[in-house]
Amino acid sequence: MLRMHKLGSLFAVATILLAAPAYAGPNHNKDHTFGEPGKPESITRTILVEAHDADGDMKFVHEPLEIKLGETIKFVVTNKGEMPHEFALGDSPTQRAHALMMEKMPDMKHHDDPSAVTLEPGETKEIVWTFNKPIQGYIELACQMPGHYAGGMFSKVSLAK
Repeated sequence: MLRMHKLGSLFAVATILLAAPAYAGPNHNKDHTFGEPGKPESITRTILVEAHDADGDMKFVHEPLEIKLGETIKFVVTNKGEMPHEFALGDSPTQRAHALMMEKMPDMKHHDDPSAVTLEPGETKEIVWTFNKPIQGYIELACQMPGHYAGGMFSKVSLAK
């Protein structure tokens, strides 16, 4: 009986390890459905974004935004809040997958994902992104830390042709 229990535990661990890439979703691999990392020499404009969380009012503050297909944007993101935030780019399906992943791994950091950054209070980071793939729906700028998206920390932006 003990041997079967050990085999069952080993099977469970192996299943989790093999399934982990599936939880990464499209936002955490190199085949992004909404564009690709941009080259600094191709930047067409810079957008300043602030993450705020005063009195539980979680939001991104930035200029009114429209993104054009083919445009390369440098996002300069500063966490003006008192808690960690993330800034993740994605189309609507990518953001849904990212939210599910963050529910399972709420302490995850985005070291190898060019479309997302994790920011401590006071920290500033940049993302350069080329929006060169047509999408259905919106481009979403989102914080997927648990409860933040639901608290209003996202912006939905049309991708104009």
